Amino acid sequence: MANQIEEGAQGMNAHTAQLFVVFLAFVLTWAAEIPKLAGAVPTLEQAVSHAGALDVAQIDAFIGQQVRRHGIPGLALGVVQGDRVVHLSGFGKADESGRALTPQTPFILASVSKPLTAMAVMQLVETGAVELDAPVQRYVPDFRLADPTASAQITVRHLLLHTSGIPSTECDTRREAETLEQYVAELRTVTPVAQPGVRHVYCSGNYNVLGRVIELVSGQPFAAYVKQRVFAPLQMGNSFASEEEARRAGLAQNYRWLFGALVPYHERYNTSQLPSGYLISSAEDLSHFLVAQLNGGRYGATSILSAESVAAMQGRGVATGPGAGAGAYGLGLVSAPIGGVPVLQHGGVHADVRTLVFLEPETGRGAVLLMNSFSFLASVGAFKEVEEGVVRLVAGQEPAAPSSVSLPALYVIVDAVLGALLVLSLWPLLRMRRWHARLRRDATSGRIGRMQLLRLGLRLAWELAVPIALLAGARLALHAAGAQSWAEGFAVFPDLGAWLWVVSLLLLVTGALRLALSVRTLRGVRTPD
Repeated sequence: MANQIEEGAQGMNAHTAQLFVVFLAFVLTWAAEIPKLAGAVPTLEQAVSHAGALDVAQIDAFIGQQVRRHGIPGLALGVVQGDRVVHLSGFGKADESGRALTPQTPFILASVSKPLTAMAVMQLVETGAVELDAPVQRYVPDFRLADPTASAQITVRHLLLHTSGIPSTECDTRREAETLEQYVAELRTVTPVAQPGVRHVYCSGNYNVLGRVIELVSGQPFAAYVKQRVFAPLQMGNSFASEEEARRAGLAQNYRWLFGALVPYHERYNTSQLPSGYLISSAEDLSHFLVAQLNGGRYGATSILSAESVAAMQGRGVATGPGAGAGAYGLGLVSAPIGGVPVLQHGGVHADVRTLVFLEPETGRGAVLLMNSFSFLASVGAFKEVEEGVVRLVAGQEPAAPSSVSLPALYVIVDAVLGALLVLSLWPLLRMRRWHARLRRDATSGRIGRMQLLRLGLRLAWELAVPIALLAGARLALHAAGAQSWAEGFAVFPDLGAWLWVVSLLLLVTGALRLALSVRTLRGVRTPD
């Protein structure tokens, strides 16, 4: 999302121009990848019904090789087929002690929490306590946005589908609330980005409001309801809605990469966003959820949902973007392909974890992938390669050929480029004394003409404007992605964010110092005609 600039000689700062070109190249390259990621792909209805044999040994071998090649600290896997969990495995470490990561290791689920919350809502729909097309205010009278008319029209279904109009730029990462009641109260100042039901706008706030619906309708805290009505019947013994309880059960230590170095990281456990991103579970437990999804709401002898409710959850829902190849968001599950294989799925990302559940209704298979680490480069490279490969193997297909660059090698390349650009941005500051001496000589000898002053003015404008434009552009990009502050942006891009600020400040200091020296040197010097 953010890269940068540098400078040089003769009027415009050539090194600054080089950095700016690199920044634009990065953005354009990233943009060029978007059609590849979201282009036309088969729909679920076009899925191949004749899947190859399921080879769990091949899946383990593939994951083990990818974990070693990319340096992924830990990964837990669960594979289901029909009404059974057919395979569980763990790779790497769960924490700094070297404790082995297992299929029973609890993970903070990020947005994989949402399908579990949707299942809880559908239970209440089945009992008649909640109607999907009833206004949310029937169940949560205090719920409202800045637009009272739109607030009254938002239904439970709108929240499930992310079509309420609540914008991702305003509600995803609210920091003050500690309870769902407080979270809902904070939404009063949020202006809807669209009228209810008009278009899909993914926003975790929708599911936090659903959590409040569950609380008021059931008469018990969301955490207690999920524990009793979802975790217990699905025999999810390593699943929690409390970080403290999960730690006692061996909660995975999460990590993130900083310029390629893997460091432990702990993101704030946000109790006001339990329904959307902070439920905790293991690969084995989530496999039970997938079995229920593949078997009409049944796990073993227990029926947690009716077949009709499960079918409703798995319905295609609303398009997540324009074009025939766009995915669709249903009642807690997404119809979107992975690795060219049509699946129902939901992924999750925090600043230190990557999670995924998927199922293939046509083949009766599915899997859970939980990774206790995150970085932007890993997300678009290594993690994508792992996830697509596992999806294809579960479907009985061969994974795509691995990329030629491992994550550690990619970081070496990126770090070398960023380091070179940092040196280039520092170079003009180091040469400032020589430049100032030349300016004084020219001013003393009367060789400063209007063209020289014009070039100097353009150079100063360039040095001061470019870093300001870069920081402003990066902030706008973060806002568009849902971050409400630089702090939240740094949580996702800690290394690139720090680099961007250091380089921008270097350029600003260079420009400001050049301006001060120019004014002091040229004061009193008459510009010749």
